[in-house]
Amino acid sequence: MTKGKRNRGKKFVAVLLGVAFFALSVLGILQAGVAYTRESWQYWYPDYAKTDILPLLVKTQRTDEDYETLYAQTGLTRLGIDDMLAQGKLQRILSVQDGYFADRTVESRKFNLFTYQDETDTEAEFCLLKTGDIVVTANTWVSWWRHGHAALVVEGARGLVIESIGLGSKSECNDIQDFAAAGNFMILRPKADAALKKEVAAYAMENLVGLPYRLTTGVLSKKYKEEIAFTQCAHLVWYAYKKFGVDLDSDGGGVIKPRDMALSSQVELVQVYGFDPISLWN
Repeated sequence: MTKGKRNRGKKFVAVLLGVAFFALSVLGILQAGVAYTRESWQYWYPDYAKTDILPLLVKTQRTDEDYETLYAQTGLTRLGIDDMLAQGKLQRILSVQDGYFADRTVESRKFNLFTYQDETDTEAEFCLLKTGDIVVTANTWVSWWRHGHAALVVEGARGLVIESIGLGSKSECNDIQDFAAAGNFMILRPKADAALKKEVAAYAMENLVGLPYRLTTGVLSKKYKEEIAFTQCAHLVWYAYKKFGVDLDSDGGGVIKPRDMALSSQVELVQVYGFDPISLWN
């Protein structure tokens, strides 16, 4: 073997070792992110006493202070309380309160490369959902980034949602009950009339099911186009409303995230669970 060939061989080995070292370093950083993200997030639960809210629920009229107490005890806002009482769901409100104060253990389940979903050993009770509502949670994360998850309620009475779950999947219809063990969630209600929200839901059912998931939607492609060929969870919800002139993105960035919609001035909070009811997702 000539000296030139030996030198080329050494350089090739050196390059391979360098690539291997770089790859291992990246994997190590990503794995360190998994450990950090898993431990850095705290699921909120009440650190105060559970009280009897029945006297407030049976009143013919409630004060602002009553609604504040009910919110602290159940995570239901005035919207959530009034919806349920109007439908005679007093016992369901008490069930929501039980779940709000229940002890729960959170475990992280891996479902993709460096991607996890937190789940609890107990399930929460939902408010009465309306078509067009949005559910967001912070329970989904990849390495250093807790991006969360979102879904659009397309049939409130049945609790049917459309969601884009993750890499290798296509957007699909599911039951909102899948969010019951999420560890935290918020039910958001866009400030639009019921007729428009039904149009949004109908459009999503017909046009936004079966789209491939793409995390880089809005970065390597336009955030909004008249027709889309792929999406991700928050983008799907945002796009469905944007199609009808309602922009739920609170920061206007390229990538729409569940948190962006939770902070939007275009939505009202109906129910919170597992988030601090004061700071919410701030």
